[in-house]
Amino acid sequence: MNLVKIRRIAKGWSSYIFLAKDSKGNQLVLKEVREKSPRKDLAHREGEMLLRTNSVGVGPKVIEVNYKDNFVAMEYISGPKFLDWVMSENFDKEVSKEDLYFFIKDLYRQCLALDSLGLSHNQLQVGKNILVKSSNGKYFPVIIDFEKATMKTPDTTRNLGQIMSFLFYNPNGAVAKKVREKLEIEL
Repeated sequence: MNLVKIRRIAKGWSSYIFLAKDSKGNQLVLKEVREKSPRKDLAHREGEMLLRTNSVGVGPKVIEVNYKDNFVAMEYISGPKFLDWVMSENFDKEVSKEDLYFFIKDLYRQCLALDSLGLSHNQLQVGKNILVKSSNGKYFPVIIDFEKATMKTPDTTRNLGQIMSFLFYNPNGAVAKKVREKLEIEL
């Protein structure tokens, strides 16, 4: 696949994330290993995990896993991180109780799908690895960044538990407070 990098959109501990275009002009994300990273198996780790998650309708759609050049090309998701979305003025003014309920219901479905695979994301509890995609006035969660995910037995994965704690049960969490307020839930 012939890809052209447009700009770097993020830098992680072991990888760079670029906005790129394919030969047809379609935007996508290119994730490649950083030169100084001790973790040299990015394509294998993240690519394999994303292919598994895609099989149950979770994560950005994989375009290419390139083992030779050690990169993963995937669908570009235009939208804020969940944490930023919840803390935004837009969330306060334009997101309804029903919109948030629909979003959380789909996020729960995705977490249950990961749990049923035995795939533990391991980094969902802070909301930065969930993007908010909007389409036709609806909001959809897209779980990203499976580089540190691990395979376990389905009875030991805790993706749903992590999300439930993050969204509702953290007594001092700003996100949990705003979610409970929007859904009119008291603990």
